[in-house]
Amino acid sequence: MSGTEKTEDVVQGTLSEAWDLFTSDFVLWIVAGLVVAAGSVVSLGILAGPLTVGFVELVEARRRGEPGSVTDVFGGFSKFGASLIAFLLIAVGVLIGSFLLVLPGLLFGLVMAFTFHAIAIDDEDAIGGMKRSFGLVRDAPVLSAVFLVIVLVISGVGGAVVFGTLLTTPFTLLLMNLAYDRLSRLAAGD
Repeated sequence: MSGTEKTEDVVQGTLSEAWDLFTSDFVLWIVAGLVVAAGSVVSLGILAGPLTVGFVELVEARRRGEPGSVTDVFGGFSKFGASLIAFLLIAVGVLIGSFLLVLPGLLFGLVMAFTFHAIAIDDEDAIGGMKRSFGLVRDAPVLSAVFLVIVLVISGVGGAVVFGTLLTTPFTLLLMNLAYDRLSRLAAGD
């Protein structure tokens, strides 16, 4: 099997699992996504990290077959410090990178895309989560880029359609969870 086929199989399997998970609890994901988005906006980003961590933990619970509810996104507050510090460091990195002709800021943001997943799933602190995200992207750059481009395209389409983000935000959050899982398993040699 060639590397391209393997990448295609991983991406197709991840998208399929994300869609199945999304459609199985459609209302839960829509409302949880709304809570994360609204809480992030209303708090001017301060709660973006903890709510995202809570969403990641909710996804992982549902993947294990455990019950979950919208209020589970607030479970990320147990990792408030790590997620807030990570959010602030990433925001500063993107801001500084953006002053350097935009592309470095964009690249920094993309390389840090799995930080909150590492905090939620692997119980990393802020710096550990950022290192973990960087390592996953560094070790599988093509697969990481494919997942990130898919997420950006889906998010772009959702943003272009009235109320489209109601669907695309929770779906892309689910997809990123599964991408993190796949990249972690590949890094571990599974």
